[in-house]
Amino acid sequence: MVILSQYAAPSYALALLEEGSAGRAYLLKERVAGADELARVIRVVAGGGSVIDPLVVDELVNARKQRRTSDLSFLTVRESEILAEMAQGKSNAAIAATLGISERAVEKHTNSIFAKLGLTEEKDVNRRVKAVLVFLSEPSGG
Repeated sequence: MVILSQYAAPSYALALLEEGSAGRAYLLKERVAGADELARVIRVVAGGGSVIDPLVVDELVNARKQRRTSDLSFLTVRESEILAEMAQGKSNAAIAATLGISERAVEKHTNSIFAKLGLTEEKDVNRRVKAVLVFLSEPSGG
């Protein structure tokens, strides 16, 4: 999978790399020099490698260095609302009804929450429960 994006935002890159980096590339479209460079990246990815634009790597490192005291501070207002509803034990359908949005929107926001909180898919761990635990452990949370 090769992503050409206009955003160097760490959350987007982390979402792409959530399940590993093999066979993935995240490039800033304005920095791709041309068709030859894009073809080279596609070959690397097809061979199981990964390519991440250096500016995106810099953003990831800076985000890590400047990490705020609260993981929750990275969430948007809507993501915070959804996480608060999750902490009440609500299903996606119930959250959607409460907030007046679609279930698909809830799913998208939930995946963004997982990415921002660094919660990867693990066989023996429920990411939804882990996200709620982060929420409840923060002074501003539950």
